[in-house]
Amino acid sequence: MIETILGDLSLNHWYLATCKPKQESRALENLLNQEIEAFLPEVEVEKVVKGKIRVVVEPLFPGYVFIRLEEDNPLWGKIRSTRGLKDFVRFGGQPASIPVKVIEQLRQTSTLYSSRQRISQVPQKGQAVLLIGGAFSGLQAAFEISDGDSRAYVLLEVLGKTQRLQVDIQDLVVS
Repeated sequence: MIETILGDLSLNHWYLATCKPKQESRALENLLNQEIEAFLPEVEVEKVVKGKIRVVVEPLFPGYVFIRLEEDNPLWGKIRSTRGLKDFVRFGGQPASIPVKVIEQLRQTSTLYSSRQRISQVPQKGQAVLLIGGAFSGLQAAFEISDGDSRAYVLLEVLGKTQRLQVDIQDLVVS
């Protein structure tokens, strides 16, 4: 079934191209506008952005995009001048080809993360965190619960007693 979606795999090969910083989506859009098949695996990630928990979509491989082309395709020159792209990943001067099975696996993984799961960079209850701001900076604590978007409660042991402390969520780092 996947072979019918991808077409005749013996004629085309996948290659890895590097992108300019933070321009993976731009490169993908420009490649698709040129009718060049490209793939940018992305995942949803829970992050603390400006003190609030947000879900952001990020490239699975920042700085890279996969491109499918025939070896003798005249579009090779066009690709090098596509906005957002730098060049192909090369070994010995030749663009390195990526096995089709790797791309198939990445497509399945990318679909799995975007439709069912979310990668979380927000601490879970009981997880060890390091306080990096405020009066208790540098101390280890246990994450208890998030209080809205920008605050959290942690359990901190001070003088042999466990204290519940409210902190800015941006002042926590998972340790």
